[in-house]
Amino acid sequence: MSTYEKRASLAAAQTLDPALESVRPVAPVEARAFTNRYEIKYLLDADRLAEVQASLQDYLHTDANGSEGGYYVHSIYFDSPDMRFLREKFEGDLTRVKPRIRTYRSSLDGPSAGIFLELKSRHDRIVEKRRCPIDRSLAKLLLTETPVHPNGWSAKHTVLGEFLYMSHRFQLVPAVSVLYHRTAFFGAFWPNLRITFDRLVLCSPGTGLDAPSDDFVQTIPCSQTVMELKYNDKVPLSLLRRIHSLGLQQRSFSKYAVSVERCFRGLSGNHSLH
Repeated sequence: MSTYEKRASLAAAQTLDPALESVRPVAPVEARAFTNRYEIKYLLDADRLAEVQASLQDYLHTDANGSEGGYYVHSIYFDSPDMRFLREKFEGDLTRVKPRIRTYRSSLDGPSAGIFLELKSRHDRIVEKRRCPIDRSLAKLLLTETPVHPNGWSAKHTVLGEFLYMSHRFQLVPAVSVLYHRTAFFGAFWPNLRITFDRLVLCSPGTGLDAPSDDFVQTIPCSQTVMELKYNDKVPLSLLRRIHSLGLQQRSFSKYAVSVERCFRGLSGNHSLH
């Protein structure tokens, strides 16, 4: 159990605040957890994207949660007023966390298809993502009344309890929004392997749940795509050889950090966000 989880179990033991009765979290059985994973990231220029996807097509199946045309991901990141979590990345902390609300859209300005509260943690090279679905009322409460006092949350809702503990301790506020188009694939022969292609990466200092695309600006040039290789234990050697044959170079890249730099240039001093 992480330090945050231990503190969350204490915070979650509080009695229910009547003011929050209408925004109870969803039932624990609906919560989803993701296994510890590793991530390798690449930045592709437009003239390489089709070539890379064609070269890897024999290894991949389209993600069942999205059509072949892909879908849009809208993430709203939280941080402390002094940008604690951003500084943890700058300072190279081996253990760090990014709290966020994530929604999905079928089109750039379409309605949200789902709303999730997520905690994405990194422990050295291991990435852990835990999430639970929340309703629109709770999402708006977290976005407009943060930091929220951790009263009234069942100890079974570990993601919510942990988030509210952090909200209370670090005075969390919505920091920046990130919106991008994702095409996702799973390994044809390795079900625990996933490759995603994120293009049209946009950001906004606004943190509304249904923010229109007009509120966003480009985070990286529209000609660039972020490719992420995600796996549990190891990458199949044949797939690695295929990727290496394409001459792709691994990159350290954070959509959150680059978006903060883009929206609030100057906050980060001389730190490199790439």
